[in-house]
Amino acid sequence: MVKNFLYQVLKRLVAVFFNILNLLLAGNLPPFGCVCVIIEDQGKYLVVERPEGGYVFPSGFMRWKEHPTQTALRECEEETGLRLKIHTLIGCSSNKSDHVTRMSTLTVVYLAEAVGGELKNSIEGRACWLPEADMMGLLHPQQAAIFEHFLHYREQHEQAQRFQV
Repeated sequence: MVKNFLYQVLKRLVAVFFNILNLLLAGNLPPFGCVCVIIEDQGKYLVVERPEGGYVFPSGFMRWKEHPTQTALRECEEETGLRLKIHTLIGCSSNKSDHVTRMSTLTVVYLAEAVGGELKNSIEGRACWLPEADMMGLLHPQQAAIFEHFLHYREQHEQAQRFQV
């Protein structure tokens, strides 16, 4: 509990310092690069229930000199204990900071499958599988927009598959 509290405080402090630096530089710092991974298995999706509430897909910030696919693999294993195979780049999502404790981000979204590991919780929250029918009502609003984009992508992909046959 204390560990999680300290983690949340440090995350917010980093955002505050970044936003102060950005203000001093007249808004010339780029958004942070992030990765989000959508993993579907038998109609259920891998998500993390955050301690402060809401569900999110495994995701996180890119590290220095890290490729987005490396970030996806690392973040998912850190947050859920599962190892992945990345399949497809679904698209990108941007998020403008609306508060001094949040940073603007540009998020690369991948579709992947779990290929190993064991489901576990992390400091980020409780890893679990949610049925598709429950997703829109439980996802954090920014993640809901990513999920809607994924559903549209999936529908287009399925239509293209039907026309190829």
